Amino acid sequence: MPEYARLSAAMNVDTKAECLYHIARYTKSSDDTVKAHCHEYYEIFLTVDGTTTHFINGITQKLTEGSLVFIRPDDVHGFTHDSKDGETSSHINLTFTTGTAKLLFEYLSDSFPAKALLEAKMPPTVYLTEHEKCRLVEKIEELNLNRWSDKNALKIRMRAILADIFTRYFSSTPKDHGDDTPVWLLRLMAEMEYPENFKLGLERMTYLSGKSREHLSRSLKKYRGMTASEYVNGLRVNYASNLLISTNIPIIDVCFDAGFGSLSYFYRVFADVQGITPKEFREKHKKESI
Repeated sequence: MPEYARLSAAMNVDTKAECLYHIARYTKSSDDTVKAHCHEYYEIFLTVDGTTTHFINGITQKLTEGSLVFIRPDDVHGFTHDSKDGETSSHINLTFTTGTAKLLFEYLSDSFPAKALLEAKMPPTVYLTEHEKCRLVEKIEELNLNRWSDKNALKIRMRAILADIFTRYFSSTPKDHGDDTPVWLLRLMAEMEYPENFKLGLERMTYLSGKSREHLSRSLKKYRGMTASEYVNGLRVNYASNLLISTNIPIIDVCFDAGFGSLSYFYRVFADVQGITPKEFREKHKKESI
């Protein structure tokens, strides 16, 4: 088995802040390749623009814009930026100590799938929408506002960002590497989780996908085992369920706020998903909260 360089925390993490961030921009040149290595620390790797060929644990993967990877200490990885001549590609690294990771996972509690994240064969990877990517980059770049000598302030800010990253993007149990769901569909599903999208239904989903409705439906059925209507209505019902529990808004207003066009259709779809009517659902959860 080949020997790989193991990068030390002392050289790649600010020991006082227990973390480090680095924004790297490349144009096509001979130094765009980083040789395979592993770490004594954890790393978050975000492809901001361009495409990165990522060599990770014996697998080659293409990381397009918005790809976010959680790299564990024993993961062996290297990468090459695929920018064309004259074009720029960039990525952001957030490195943090094993101690910070331990405290983070303890803070997120037993309901967070830390064990699954750490033991998965491949490092967990998610694909952010353009909106989410820009949001995360902006939060990371705000670290530059911190006084460079104030390590405690940097530690606090970085831990807040890491908590946000893990709760927002890595709170689901990672799927096996064999999951071959296309990146365009993963990004589309993430985009559809915004109320301004799922409320507009299939027309909005089809528009965002850039595919025909037939192709979209076939893909959802193949990779998620549901129709496009079932997927959109599932998002709407989840949204409506939270409104029924957390507010006293009249059910007819919940219906239209969730994107349903009629009360009768809302009742039928809600009962199909939850097994009871919206009224029964609200009453049931009110009793449970007493």
